[in-house]
Amino acid sequence: MQNITAAVAVAAEEAHVVNELIAPDWVFGVGTFAILMLMLVATMSLRSVSKRHPAPATDVNVHGSAGHGGQRSGH
Repeated sequence: MQNITAAVAVAAEEAHVVNELIAPDWVFGVGTFAILMLMLVATMSLRSVSKRHPAPATDVNVHGSAGHGGQRSGH
């Protein structure tokens, strides 16, 4: 039991290594928030791209069949 107590005491007395950050800690939080908000704005701006332009109206039968009874519509 004394060995464990001695090891804990030695570990507590050792100097702590502190790595300094390149900026204050709040900068990382604000920067992350700003990046996420920019990604949200980009996503929301592209939300209705498919609804902006209506599909072009065509008289061509896209399925390749002649229609009902072999007649084309519009003629």
